[in-house]
Amino acid sequence: MNIVMVLPYLKAGGTERQASYITNHLFSKGHEVATISIERTDSFEDFFKGPVIYLNSKNTIVRLASNLYSISRKLKKLDSELIVSRAWTTNLLSALLSFTTGKPAVLFLSGSIDLSGSNMIKRRLQSWMMKQAEVIISVSEASKKNCIKWLHVSEHKIKVIHNGVDTEEIIRQAAEQVELPDRLDNNLKTIAFVGRLVPRKGLDVLLKALKNSLKSGIHLNLIVVGDGENKSEYVRLTKELGIERNVFFIGQKKNPFPYIKFSDIFVLPSRSEGFPNALLEAMALSKPVIASDCETGPREIINNNNGTLVQVNDPENLSQKILNYALDETLRINHGKNGYQTVIQDFNLASQMNRIEMELQSVYSDL
Repeated sequence: MNIVMVLPYLKAGGTERQASYITNHLFSKGHEVATISIERTDSFEDFFKGPVIYLNSKNTIVRLASNLYSISRKLKKLDSELIVSRAWTTNLLSALLSFTTGKPAVLFLSGSIDLSGSNMIKRRLQSWMMKQAEVIISVSEASKKNCIKWLHVSEHKIKVIHNGVDTEEIIRQAAEQVELPDRLDNNLKTIAFVGRLVPRKGLDVLLKALKNSLKSGIHLNLIVVGDGENKSEYVRLTKELGIERNVFFIGQKKNPFPYIKFSDIFVLPSRSEGFPNALLEAMALSKPVIASDCETGPREIINNNNGTLVQVNDPENLSQKILNYALDETLRINHGKNGYQTVIQDFNLASQMNRIEMELQSVYSDL
């Protein structure tokens, strides 16, 4: 197969990490694979095997027509036969590319869909986009159901393939020596948060939960791995809550795993998710995990024996669950071990990549 993966940018996020897994797997199987990135944010470029091509453009609706033209020229030069996309914005581009070039597109559905407040034009556009795909690969069952509900896409067109992780590679990278913040108190239990610093990821909920824990007399560290447009607001919130001595913003890291390994508890307080890689990665490191029970994602991973689900946007509930782990070593160890087994058994990277390759091969064989 000759495939092109279209992405908005190459940042060190979950979408990009999963895209790199796909391209690298296909490349290792002898397929021709190129990655096209609209923006030149190349912090994650070295994770991709095969050629990486930048448009040096902006991932905006205003640039839609020019981006469409530029990618069409790249496809012709690469002689690509199949278009794959893993992000909402580039899904639209890929659907248009498929419509204008006749090349089939496989679109990944990586997030929850809720169009209750959307106008008819947006609904029809997104419905057309997904129906234009030859195959839709949804990362969760809930996302599939929402796609059918809101966009009226045929159930038979949507295949559910969960994200997977390479446990051995995560453990290897977690062994890397990193510098921890100077003020971090090693005598305290440590929470790890990994994600973009945007409202959807719910860091504000975790900060308020940490404040509640301190009120209970239990002091904890919080290491925040990530960056984003709301960072200054969260830094200000830590000061307003009086917890700045316990919170450490260390920025975005290509390799977040040593910080997760160092921690005692991993928390994902998101208001919405697709199928969270960070949760699987923490479980691969045998960490007890707490995740908000948002509409899609965590509830398909976590049960009562391998982690803890909490109500969305509820600092009090989250604080209590954090304290349960902080004060009960046996619970932490058991849930960590069970989480590791869950990842090994159900979310093995090689198995998920083989399933994706089979879906792409099926589309390719019909050309």
